[in-house]
Amino acid sequence: MADSKKRSIPPFLIVLIGSFLLLALFISIEPQHEEVDEAMLPWNSAFDEQGNLHALGITLKHTTLREAMEIYGKDVELRLFTDHDGSNKSAEAYFPTVFIGSIKAAIAVRLIASPEELEAVYNRGAKISPTGSGAKEVKMSSADNLAFLDKTISSITLIPRKNLTQRAIDMRFGEPDYKEKQDDQLDHWFYKQRGLELIIDPEGPEALQYSSAK
Repeated sequence: MADSKKRSIPPFLIVLIGSFLLLALFISIEPQHEEVDEAMLPWNSAFDEQGNLHALGITLKHTTLREAMEIYGKDVELRLFTDHDGSNKSAEAYFPTVFIGSIKAAIAVRLIASPEELEAVYNRGAKISPTGSGAKEVKMSSADNLAFLDKTISSITLIPRKNLTQRAIDMRFGEPDYKEKQDDQLDHWFYKQRGLELIIDPEGPEALQYSSAK
């Protein structure tokens, strides 16, 4: 009779206890943080003695897209862009999500190709679509995608997912060499020694553009 009066633990209580134990286990596990190469950080771009710009783990005009994929991952999209009349063609690769330490961002790189190559790619394009700015975006053929993996990178644009605060900019980048408001009505800050143009957009994320021409 005594055994028959024993109460079983309600199922919901078993689930609740299990949830607490699982939560305690997760809390007790130390997260693994990989050390970040200081040269990868956005504020540590620099020119070497030969005048090559090193930024975000890439050496402009030397690193290929294939090599960049070893750093940023294989989730990449290649596109050809032109003005609305088909002029000013450029090939770009876009990494939608990358992590540099604790920084989550997107990265776009421009690839070096001759005008003749770009024209041929344009003519072979699988699909042409208008962009919001009135330009055209061309989806490259599979063969051209493969061929462009070995093109070198001429410039990089980093777009952080979170806006940079004024304090963070001052602490990490310092005072720019000069500032100017351009046709896009946005403030552009230039750091010549870093090869960096920082575009300040009050309504959206900043864009950090690295080019050896700066």
